Amino acid sequence: MTENKLGLNWSAVERALAEGTFSGYKIGILETEKLMQEVLRNKSIPGSTPERKIKYIKKYLSLPDKLEYSRNVYERIIHEPHFEISREETKHVISGYWQAMLDIEEAVQSFSLWEKITLRARYIFGLFLKNLKIVAAVLFGVLALIWFLGETSWGQKVARFVVTLNHFFIFKILLWTAIILGTLIIIAIILYFILRSKRKF
Repeated sequence: MTENKLGLNWSAVERALAEGTFSGYKIGILETEKLMQEVLRNKSIPGSTPERKIKYIKKYLSLPDKLEYSRNVYERIIHEPHFEISREETKHVISGYWQAMLDIEEAVQSFSLWEKITLRARYIFGLFLKNLKIVAAVLFGVLALIWFLGETSWGQKVARFVVTLNHFFIFKILLWTAIILGTLIIIAIILYFILRSKRKF
């Protein structure tokens, strides 16, 4: 079955395993890792990375060591191009992911209303902090650029050059481009009506 009670589509995993090749087995594990990350995301598990999310939910897992082993194999596939794995070992790895996903589903379902609210709040707060870092970095960069352009001699030279370049682009290139295009459009319209009137006669 490609669909299951977790609401996940396993068709990509099944197709990869059906190849019966080392590359197919590895792709099957990579696709299973994607499903694991989808579960963590859909359940709003806090954490900026899959590793942190799994660390947060680890106490709810019945076989945490098995998941850790599965993800170690996943990491080897990513970093070791010539890594090979058998079909049986691949099934073992995928079963580790599957059990963890079942545990997460059951754990979230068993949470009280307060626990669900707390989980959601921590998830949102984590996203806020992540975005806040980006905003702060951009703001710092803009302030540093303004200081450079306004307070240093090199910055002032750059600012004057940018203003001159901008003025040239707007009033030379764009203006004349607009004039030429406008002229061509007018000529095309006039020619169209002239040819149209000749056809009538």
